[in-house]
Amino acid sequence: MENKKLTDAFCSNTARAFNYAIRLALSYFMESGVLPNEDCFLQLDERNEKTETKYFLENYLNTELTMAGAVKGKFSVTYFDSVDNKFIQIADVFSNLYYSELQTKHYTEEFRRLREIGILKGIFEFP
Repeated sequence: MENKKLTDAFCSNTARAFNYAIRLALSYFMESGVLPNEDCFLQLDERNEKTETKYFLENYLNTELTMAGAVKGKFSVTYFDSVDNKFIQIADVFSNLYYSELQTKHYTEEFRRLREIGILKGIFEFP
């Protein structure tokens, strides 16, 4: 996300902004063939969860994407402490490297290589 391009109104509710961006990203990756159009099991860092919105993202994705016919699968969302989940730790490493690349351009060659060998299949940019 390019935070500088987001409006204050959009950012006023961080849970809503996060959920909307996740929905757009999933749609993008499914439509581009990066993710298969089937059941999707999201594992998220619990820092992205607020107690009062624990089940909102799962319901939101199922309503917006599945029920609208945009995708065939069902979404389930589970929150983990990143200390206990290697997938979230790996995602954190890649997201920090990508952020650093955007800021410094120090990892351009590494990201080119990740694309070439098929590890990096796409990047969703918003807005």
